[in-house]
Amino acid sequence: MNDQTSEGDLSPSRLRAFLAGMLFGALVGLLLGSLVGAGAMLLLAPRAGKQTRAKIQKQSAKLRDQATESMGDLVTGAGDRAHQFTDGVQKGVDDLQRHAQDMLGESKK
Repeated sequence: MNDQTSEGDLSPSRLRAFLAGMLFGALVGLLLGSLVGAGAMLLLAPRAGKQTRAKIQKQSAKLRDQATESMGDLVTGAGDRAHQFTDGVQKGVDDLQRHAQDMLGESKK
């Protein structure tokens, strides 16, 4: 694999695709985990049907709230990392442009 990073690797569209893939993977994992947990709860519940349904509703609401909070944190963190990445790339581009201009100025002398 090439150790140098090509300009295409740093494009905003590739970054968005990467972040979307991460978000999709997290959502799928969350959904599968919720389904497995709900199934286990149904199989292992020693209560009557009405009590079990009430408990499932309560637990579902709690899980939904936790999932919403976790996803919010995940999206915020991904956005922060994306901003840090793009700021770092922009700083590198600015440094390269400044260096190239310095070299052109020296070669004209």
